Amino acid sequence: MNHLEFFGLQEDPFRMTPDRNYYFPTKGHAALREVIRYGLEGDEGFIIVTGEIGTGKTLMLRMMMDDLPDRFETALILSPHLSRQELLLAILQDIGLSAPTDHTASLDSLLRILNDHLFALAQQGKKLLIVIDEAQNLPDESLEQLRLLSNFETDTQKLLQIVLFGQPELRDKLAQTNMRQLVQRVSIMENLSPLSKQEMVRYILHRFKKSGVYEMPRSFATTDILWRSTKGYPRLINKIMSRALLVAYAEKETRISRKIVREAVASFNTPRQRRFFPAVFLRWSTVIVFLLLLSWGMVVPSGWLANSISSDRAIPVWYVQASTWVTDLADGTKQAVAPWQEQGIAWFNSMMHGDIQTAEQPEQVVQTIPLAAPLPPAPPVAESEGVDSPQAVNPAGEAANPLNAPSPFGTGPG
Repeated sequence: MNHLEFFGLQEDPFRMTPDRNYYFPTKGHAALREVIRYGLEGDEGFIIVTGEIGTGKTLMLRMMMDDLPDRFETALILSPHLSRQELLLAILQDIGLSAPTDHTASLDSLLRILNDHLFALAQQGKKLLIVIDEAQNLPDESLEQLRLLSNFETDTQKLLQIVLFGQPELRDKLAQTNMRQLVQRVSIMENLSPLSKQEMVRYILHRFKKSGVYEMPRSFATTDILWRSTKGYPRLINKIMSRALLVAYAEKETRISRKIVREAVASFNTPRQRRFFPAVFLRWSTVIVFLLLLSWGMVVPSGWLANSISSDRAIPVWYVQASTWVTDLADGTKQAVAPWQEQGIAWFNSMMHGDIQTAEQPEQVVQTIPLAAPLPPAPPVAESEGVDSPQAVNPAGEAANPLNAPSPFGTGPG
């Protein structure tokens, strides 16, 4: 029993070949298919499709070939490392025209043979479709030759159409100054994106169903690690899932767990690609510069900044605006942080010195005030104007009036 029979699979669902029977119509792939069909029916001269490695460009090419009506005669070029003359020879040979193969024929003679064949197709109500895969490898002179071929047309229609499939480097090549004439002739330029996380799950389930298993033998806990490892590229998904089936079979596991996916990824020993250093450096340097400006605005007094700006020297307007913005931001930050800072300092002091103050604080003693003894009746005092009557004192020397005694709830007599 092999690993396919172990899982009940009729065939390998994750083959690396672009099998049209396993085509999964994601949102991006279905939209691209419709755009290509529209461009071909609309007699557009140039159609360009780009996408990263493993996004399914070759599969879309084959799906396009299946969708072509009978009025198209096709010339498919899969090895575009060709010069101008070699490209014309490859086109003529693919459509079955006899041409010298010893490279003795001139470029003009090859173009004359192709031109005669295009007019013959036009009389039959047909046209030629030139399809080139991996077009990013075409030399500049060959791209220019394709532009010249697009001039084969009548007053009402084009005699041929051209579809290029390539990696993003093709866009970079077309962005060159010497390619501006070709770019003006491009009617449709689409980019094929990888699958989303939800599309990846449906893609795997679709392939299992196509191979005879209607319940996906995997744990949904593996979705995250599989997504992080593939980023939604179908070729990487096929590669890892095919290896995961082998690992699970070797360990006699009927479900593909997170551990099995990790082992499958590690078994390839694929070197990790370095991150784009300028992007990371720019991101962190921006954050550091912002924090330095914020700190500078909080530390440096705003008066000093105002004096420096109001000097006689000619200061650019952007410097004044930036300094004002930093100062305002720092002042606002101070006001927002001040209450939190005071609370934090108070809390920190209470944590650090609370026990010490409690230990050093002397024990408070409750003071008691003795009640005054009963006083004898006061002798009559002669009234005299302008003379204060002497106050009676007790033996202890305290005031005779108990109301004038010091109170623990006040600072003195009322």
